[in-house]
Amino acid sequence: MKVLIAAGGTGGHIYPGLAIAEKIKTENPGAEIIFIGSLVGMEKNIIPQHGYPIEYIRVRGFERKASLETLAAIKGIFDGLNDSKKIIKKHQPDLVIGTGGFTAGPLLLIASRRKIKTMIHEQNAYPGKTNLMLGTRVDRIAISFKEAEKYFPQERTFLAGNPVRSEYHQIDRSELRKNLNLSDSQKMILIMGGSQGAGSINQSALSLIASYKEREDRVIYHLTGKDQYQAIKQEVENLGRSPSGHVFVEAYSNEVHRLLGAADLVISRSGAMSVAEIQAVGVPSILVPYPLAAGNHQEFNARVITDAGGGVLIKDQDLTGALLIQTVESLLDDDEKRQKMSQMTREQSIFNAGDRIYDEINKLMEN
Repeated sequence: MKVLIAAGGTGGHIYPGLAIAEKIKTENPGAEIIFIGSLVGMEKNIIPQHGYPIEYIRVRGFERKASLETLAAIKGIFDGLNDSKKIIKKHQPDLVIGTGGFTAGPLLLIASRRKIKTMIHEQNAYPGKTNLMLGTRVDRIAISFKEAEKYFPQERTFLAGNPVRSEYHQIDRSELRKNLNLSDSQKMILIMGGSQGAGSINQSALSLIASYKEREDRVIYHLTGKDQYQAIKQEVENLGRSPSGHVFVEAYSNEVHRLLGAADLVISRSGAMSVAEIQAVGVPSILVPYPLAAGNHQEFNARVITDAGGGVLIKDQDLTGALLIQTVESLLDDDEKRQKMSQMTREQSIFNAGDRIYDEINKLMEN
C-alpha cells in the first residue's frame, strides 16, 4: 500500500499526520508512506527528523486582508494543483490522507478527481477552511470532537479523536525527571503557546519567572515560539535570569512529550493537538484559549479538560502576570489537587484514536 499524507503548516497539522503514519507502519510495515508539504511550513524541518520522505508543492495560505500576498496565494493555488497532478502521476498512491492546512487542499482535490481513496482528519470542534471545502469530496472524514459532525456528510464521518504518537502513551515520569536533573523537591512548569507562540502567555510568563528569581524549587521550561524567541530570551536575561539553571527558554521543542511527562503543571494554548497531548500524558494544566480561533474552537477544546476538573481555564483577555502567579502557586502548593487533576485529564483522552482511524482505512481499502 502506498500512502501520501498531506500534513503541513503548523505542528497542529503535522503531528496528527505523523501519528497516523506511525500507526499505518506499525500495522502494515510494508506500507510506503510519503509526506507532502510546502516549503513555507514547519514540515520541511519536522518530517525528515522522523525518517519519512517528503515532497513539496507550491502553495501558501491566505492573508486576512487583501494584499500582494493574496495575489501570490491565488497563484499558489494553480501552482499547487499542477504540482499535485505531477505527484499523483509519479506515485500512483492507493490512499491520500490530509490533516488540514492549505497544503492538503490541492492534493486531496486532485486525488478525489482521480478516484483515488481519500481521507481527511479534522482536529478541532470547528473545522478549518480546507477540510470544510474537502468534506463533500473525500471518502472518509475523521473528526476529533462530536460537535464537528454537523459540518460534514454524516454517512462519511466518524469520531476518531486526535491521534498522538506512541511516546505520549509511554511516559516514564521518574526517568524523564531524572534526565532533566529535577529533584523531588522541585516543581517543574512547562509554558507553551503552540508552534507559533502566544504573546499574552509569553508576557505573563515573564512575571512568573521574575517572581521565582530566588526560588530554586521552581523550574521553568518556556517554549516561546520561533518569532518571539529572541525578544523573550532577552527579557528573561534582563530580569537577571539567563536561560539556564532554573529557567530554560527555547523557541520550540520536537520532544514536547519529554517535557510534559516531567512537568508538574503546564501553561498552554488549547489547540487540538496540545489538548490531546496533555490528555494522553495526564498533566494538570492552565489553559488560555486563543481568542481569535475560528468558531472559538480553542475554548471548546480547553473545556473538555477544565469542565471535568483537569485544568483551569483563563480567558486571554483576563490573563495577567499577577493572576498567573496566583493560579500557579495555588496549584503547585496542593499535591493532592494536582493528582486528581491528572486523573481527570487522562480520563478525557481517546486513547485508541489511531486504531479507529486505521480501522476505517482498512474498510476504505476493501471497498
